[in-house]
Amino acid sequence: MTVTLPPALHQLVDRLVHTGRYADEGDVVREALRVLERQEFDESPALEAAILEGVHSPHQRYDASVMDRIRQNARSIA
Repeated sequence: MTVTLPPALHQLVDRLVHTGRYADEGDVVREALRVLERQEFDESPALEAAILEGVHSPHQRYDASVMDRIRQNARSIA
């Protein structure tokens, strides 16, 4: 597989290799992909739990106060 990176990312990879933390460019890319994979899959159970909670909750009308609460919860998570 051949990957072309923009100059800024190429410099980042070079810096990371030169620190000695990674043996070569492939190590940097593998670690980056592992982090991405964990991020993608770790969010899924939380999202599934939130959806199931909503499905099992009693129906509630979505008026302005409910939407405000949803926005506040979203901001507190971010």
